Order: sequence, then structure tokens, then C-alpha cells
Amino acid sequence: MRIVIVLFWVFVITGWGPQNPAEKFYYAISWQQFVRLPEVSKPIPLHKPDYDLLDAAIFQVTNKIREQEKKPLFRYSPILHRTATFHAQAMIDLDFYDHYNYKQISYFTPYKRITAFGGMFHFTAENIAQYDIINTALEYCPARQKDGSFKYLDCATKNPYRVYTYITYAEEVVHGWLHSPPHRKNLLGTEYQFLGAAARISKNPYQQRKVPFARLVQNFGGYGSPPPILQPNLLTLVNIKLNTSSQTSYYDLPEFVKRNNRGKNLKNQYVILLIPE
Repeated sequence: MRIVIVLFWVFVITGWGPQNPAEKFYYAISWQQFVRLPEVSKPIPLHKPDYDLLDAAIFQVTNKIREQEKKPLFRYSPILHRTATFHAQAMIDLDFYDHYNYKQISYFTPYKRITAFGGMFHFTAENIAQYDIINTALEYCPARQKDGSFKYLDCATKNPYRVYTYITYAEEVVHGWLHSPPHRKNLLGTEYQFLGAAARISKNPYQQRKVPFARLVQNFGGYGSPPPILQPNLLTLVNIKLNTSSQTSYYDLPEFVKRNNRGKNLKNQYVILLIPE
């Protein structure tokens, strides 16, 4: 007779990986390939931005800087991406700019947000930023149009300022973090191996005298330097002990799903011990 002991804890995963083919593609290529994509050099359409592209641009420019600084490249984390997206959107919707979300206490700190979305890291950090998304000078002249919207002009020449492209905006933001010591420490830290980044644009662009802006978030996760063998995409630990034999198997998520004929939305993680009586 055998006694089967199942140790159970919840580890919710909703769609492990990017959620659409374009997003998946942006993180599967190198930063060198990414910056050569035609779409990254297009101006950001503020009324209908491609957030998948903008978020990926922040991620890829960060890895460009990491390589230039001779640091290991970040791996994309869907969990950290969802965390960053949530906080960037919350800062826009709830009109605040802070690492601490006083309006949603369950998501109060970066650590709470990361764990709420399923992250289990030894080290976590967060960078945030707010940058105008039209490349104006420090002083500019807003000009109201007949339809009530605004253009943002050079006060001397009366020429309109232009919206950043996806790649130039990402470069502007990431270089801003790079030249701020606490943000630079996170961006170049070797204790972090995973990154998710997101930007969300202010409400009602062109409808206010103030230039439209975006609020941006980088969430970092890691296991120290050097990282351990187990990474968060290694899901199941099955330790089988029967009589005097013992065997331990580690499966990554796709292989585990394949072997167990399970769908993409895996709800639980198990450690199973088979112990003879």
C-alpha cells in the first residue's frame, strides 16, 4: 500500500506568454532586428496607439543599453509585462504618478502587484516615468483649432512640434532612466534577469493646453547573480520516492502541458510525494 501526499498551492497562469502573434514576434527577435522594423519608425498615433509595439520598444531599447554596458540581456516576462501594464493604466485612469497605488490597496506596492499577477522572484524592482509624447521644447505655445483641439507650436517659428516615433520615444525614456542613478541601478542590475515594460498615454490627447504625455513602467524580477538553475518558466516539481528509489523530474511549461494533455490556462502547481507504507 502506498500513501500519496499532495502538497498544493495556487499558481495562477493565464496565457503563459505574449497574447497575440505580433506581440510574441516582437519579443522573439533581437533588439538589432527590432529597430529595423518599418513600423517602429512611424509616429505614434495618439488616438489609436499600438501599445504592443510601444511596450516592446521600451523592452528592446533597454536590452540595447544592457548590451552596450556589457550586461546580460533581459528575458521577457509576460507576468512582469502584465504587472507593468496594470500600473501604467492605473496611473492614467486614477490620475496619480507614484510607485504606491493608494487607490487600490491590494496593488499598493510593486511587490504586491508582481505577486498578484503570479510573479515569484527573489528580487524585484520598478522604474516609472512620465514623458511628453510630442517632442516640444521646454516652452511651447498651444494653439486652439476650430474643432476645439490643440496644436503645440514653436513660439518663435509657429511651426508645429511632431509626435515621437515608437523607437525615438522609447530611446528618450530609457535614456532618461539611464541618467538617473537609482533608475540606472535597476536598469543595469545583474540580480534581475526578467523584464516587463509598458506605457499608457494620457486621456483625451490634443484636447488640453498641456501636451499629451505617457506614464511608463518597468518591472524587474530576478534571482540574484548568477541566477539559479530553476527559473519561473520551470513549472512542475515532481519528486517520486518509492521503496529505496528516488527520481526527480523538472519540466518546462510547454513540455509539462504536452505530457499531461492540458490546456494553456494551468491553474495549479503540485509537488507529489509517493511514499511506501
